[in-house]
Amino acid sequence: MKPLIGVSCAWSVETWSSDESQDGYLYVGKEYVDAVLDSGGVPFVLPIVSNEEILKAVAMDIVSVIDGLLLSGGGSVEGMPSKPTRPTLIEQQPIRYQFEKELLLHAREKGMPIFGICRGCQMIAEVFGGKMNYSCFLQGHRQKEPGDRPTHSIKIMDNTKASQVVQVDSMMVNSFHVQCIDFVPEGFVASGISDDGVIEMIESAVDPFVWGTQFHPEEMRLSCELAKRIIDFFIKKAKTYKESR
Repeated sequence: MKPLIGVSCAWSVETWSSDESQDGYLYVGKEYVDAVLDSGGVPFVLPIVSNEEILKAVAMDIVSVIDGLLLSGGGSVEGMPSKPTRPTLIEQQPIRYQFEKELLLHAREKGMPIFGICRGCQMIAEVFGGKMNYSCFLQGHRQKEPGDRPTHSIKIMDNTKASQVVQVDSMMVNSFHVQCIDFVPEGFVASGISDDGVIEMIESAVDPFVWGTQFHPEEMRLSCELAKRIIDFFIKKAKTYKESR
């Protein structure tokens, strides 16, 4: 049996509107789903739960049946109230934030493989005790080129799981973010850093597999073998977790 991978999604009302009386729709980029399929997993899109009375219970039920958790990217700072700093993750998408936080906490408690991409990477950093830098206004990290085209390089740090997986000391990546991680949580290391010092990849040194990439390997996987290796490794860990349950 293939591992079941829970893929988080976003709510259109939180992304593009402030009117929560609208129903809107839940969505996730197709590349996340395709990447899981291509690497041998079965994607299961996780609807956002907004009811606070059942949120924790539903998150626990979800974690009890999936074999891996993939936190997707997305979210927007466009249309947010003007302020001297970037809106925080919880300000951008408060309902999504609370639900993903519960998923993260329960999944880590179970020892489940967790992989966060872009916003998902930032969620891992913040929820587990790291810190985001919301005062920076990054330059050169929001490319106009398609996602399958890498635009800058990152250094892969020695003695990390990432270095063992990609087996190179640097790689080219894409970039679509405007805020960054200031420092990683206790027990984590920055395993990939861009030439201008931005943390582009993090990993837990104390969990079986808790990783985050600021870049989007799911969009690069068909043109970049190194990106494909990262996703393959996540699915491999999820399969191992499934077999051990």
